Amino acid sequence: MMDVSGNCRIVVTEPISAEALDRLRTAGEVCQLSDTSPQALIEALPDADALLVRSKTHVTARIIEAGPKLRVIGRAGASVDHIDLRVAQRRGINVVYTPHLSIRAMSDLTLAMILCVHRRIPYFDRRLRDSTFEAVRQALDATGSRPGVLGLLGLSPVSDTVGRVLVEILGWRCIYHDPAGGRIERFEAAPVSLDELLARADVLSVHLSLSPQNRGILSAERLAQLRPSAKLVNTGRGGLLDERALAEMLKCKQLAGAAVQIYENEPLSAEHPLRTTPNCLLVPHIGSFLNDPSEAVSEVIEDVLRVLRGESPLHAAAKSTS
Repeated sequence: MMDVSGNCRIVVTEPISAEALDRLRTAGEVCQLSDTSPQALIEALPDADALLVRSKTHVTARIIEAGPKLRVIGRAGASVDHIDLRVAQRRGINVVYTPHLSIRAMSDLTLAMILCVHRRIPYFDRRLRDSTFEAVRQALDATGSRPGVLGLLGLSPVSDTVGRVLVEILGWRCIYHDPAGGRIERFEAAPVSLDELLARADVLSVHLSLSPQNRGILSAERLAQLRPSAKLVNTGRGGLLDERALAEMLKCKQLAGAAVQIYENEPLSAEHPLRTTPNCLLVPHIGSFLNDPSEAVSEVIEDVLRVLRGESPLHAAAKSTS
């Protein structure tokens, strides 16, 4: 085990607590930046052994290459979309993060969104505000209360939790398609092609990460394969689906409903067509904010210190092979 007491330099790009800073100082000098522009990071990294970021800092290839001594990049959060993992891997730099902390919060949110659109809760909320209870009851569709076919696009710990609850507790059937070739083993579900997934799902729940291969996977042509009675729930990533095509399908009643909590461009512009689309539940990008942020910081710091001591991290998105 490597003794790093007092020997390392750690750059922190966003505010963290005094307690967290003290924990990092057990490994050496801590440089907390007030300016997180790319140039400020580049100037701070030549002598850095570790870089700790939260949600705002984009760690590009140019920034990584500015740190010849970097051994670890820590992200206090559940995603590493804004870190160039390819360059980090090539450089032999560990990238550590906290993927497990948001699983319960994101699972709760995804289940709530699925059940809201399946049971048409936003629609009935608006109808009741504008009409009488009896008039709303006449619009009830009994099929909406029955368990449906859940289609999972992409597999993740969140999709695993959501699928198990809907299948094992609420009696839904599940089909799935994972471009990476993953398999579901913890509950009953059938792997299918993407075309079959779109054709059969009553609710399509999207759990893909954003990559060059997945970007735009739900194009206008693919969305058109969904049945008019289907609903779409996207808690995956913005950029996976054609938002304007989705809005047009909802307006033309080519799709029964949708729920979205992450968008290609955030914040959602005032002119965005989804804002005025019927039967569409819009949720701000809150999934990762439902956790205690101090817990994420504390856990990623421990993994940063493990790497600096020469130990294996618990949660690595990219891991050094040296």
